Amino acid sequence: MITRLNKPETQRWGYRQKGAALAVSLLILMVMTVLGISAMSTTTLQERMANNHRQNQLAFQSAEAALRTAEAWLVANVTGVTALRANFNNAAPVAGLYSERSPVIVDPTRPLPAGVNLFDDTGWLAAGNAVAVNTVNTATLTQSPRYIIQYVGRVGPPPKDYSGKKPDKREYGFRITAIGWGEGANPTSRYLLQSNFRIPLL
Repeated sequence: MITRLNKPETQRWGYRQKGAALAVSLLILMVMTVLGISAMSTTTLQERMANNHRQNQLAFQSAEAALRTAEAWLVANVTGVTALRANFNNAAPVAGLYSERSPVIVDPTRPLPAGVNLFDDTGWLAAGNAVAVNTVNTATLTQSPRYIIQYVGRVGPPPKDYSGKKPDKREYGFRITAIGWGEGANPTSRYLLQSNFRIPLL
């Protein structure tokens, strides 16, 4: 006589699923690893974006400071036609000051040096081409911001005076261009700003 022992249902299922916990654990570990790598990549990308934004802001603020410095220089130093002729002339050139138009008819113009490209750092960094602003906090900046000023002539159409006796009350116009850089020995961030400035001179 053969006696057959029936195992409980729970024992039979436990026997069949032996080792399944290991496979499930490995699958969960793999999913968590992929999620962790994805989160790290996202964090790294966000850090780079934040640093790029900071560098752009530093370059912008530097260029803005140079622009305001140039405007203040014009107000303080170009107070009349005599001062305009003394600073914007070709006979005794002043660094960073140029004239696309003659201050008066007898004066020659002083255009930008040949080959100078305002979108290339080489022209800005060459000695005598631009004015460096050293008042900006350069504790973290390796390049001081710079500016150039160009006299572009009288503003507006000439007065309709056929007798030549009426005074010409047009203002004198200037174009200011400033550049600022971000941090680092070879900064990759730069900002270029321009403003048009006009002054009434006697």
